[in-house]
Amino acid sequence: MLQSKVAIGAALGGAFVLGALAVAYSAAQPGAEPQPEGTQTEEAMSHAPANVETSFSDLQEEEIGEIVRAYLMENPEVIIEAVNKYSFEKRAAAEQQMKTAAADSLPALLDPRTSYIAGKNPDKAKVAVVELYDYHCTYCKRAADVVNDLVKKDGDVKVVFRELPILREESDYAAEMALAAREQGKFLELHFALLDASGVLTEKRVDDLARKQGLDVAKMKTAIERDRIPDMITDNHLMASALGIEGTPAFIVAALDGSYVDVVPGFDPETLEEKIKEAKKAAG
Repeated sequence: MLQSKVAIGAALGGAFVLGALAVAYSAAQPGAEPQPEGTQTEEAMSHAPANVETSFSDLQEEEIGEIVRAYLMENPEVIIEAVNKYSFEKRAAAEQQMKTAAADSLPALLDPRTSYIAGKNPDKAKVAVVELYDYHCTYCKRAADVVNDLVKKDGDVKVVFRELPILREESDYAAEMALAAREQGKFLELHFALLDASGVLTEKRVDDLARKQGLDVAKMKTAIERDRIPDMITDNHLMASALGIEGTPAFIVAALDGSYVDVVPGFDPETLEEKIKEAKKAAG
C-alpha cells in the first residue's frame, strides 16, 4: 500500500511538470493560435510574481492528460526514477532525524544507573556502542560474539547494554532479571547465557540459568522491585521510540566527546565496524 501511494504521488508530480511543459510546447508550435493582446511572453512570465494563478479548461486538461500519459507509456523509467529519488530522500531524512534524536538522547543512553556498561578499559574509552536488544531476538543472539569481542578486546570502546524487550511477554522478565544481576556482579554472565539459550525463556528457565551463573534468585527479585527496574525498561522503550527504533538489535555509536553519533538498526557487523572506526577518527 505504501509503495503504491509513493508511486502515485511521484507520477502526479511528474504529470504536473510534464503537463506544464506540454502546454508551453503546444503554444510554441507553428499554426498555434496567436496569444490574445496583452498576454505575456514566456520570458516575461518568468519574471511574474510567484502567486499568479493559472487555470486550464476541461479540454486543455484532457489534452495535457493525454500528452502526459503518452510520454509516461513511452518512458516508464521516468516514474521509476522519480520513485527512487523520493525513496532516497525520505530515507536520508529519516536517518538524519534518527541521528539528531540519538545525539539529543546521548546523556540518557549512557547513564550507568539505568544500563550496564562494560569494556576492556571503559574509563578511558573514546567511543560508546549502545546496544538495545531482546533475549528472544535471533539477530541479537547472532550479534553476541561481536559485542563480546568489543567488550574484551577493544580498549577504545565501551559497550552500554540496554534492555528492549519487544518480541515476547517472557522477554520482560528476562530483561528485569538481567538488570537485577548487576548488583551481584554477574550481569555479563547472565546476559550471554540468556542469549545463548534457545527456545522460550520462561520464568523457570531464566531462574535456572541465573542459578547456574551463581546468582541468588531471591535477591534478584527483591532488587527488581526495590530498584524500580521495570521503570528503567519503560524508559528504554520511550528512548527507542524517540529514535525511531522499532526492532532489535539496534546500535548507537557515539564518540564520547560528542563529535560523532550514528545509529545502526539491525545486525550489520560490517556497517557497525565502519561506524566505530568513524567515531574513533572523529574523537581523535
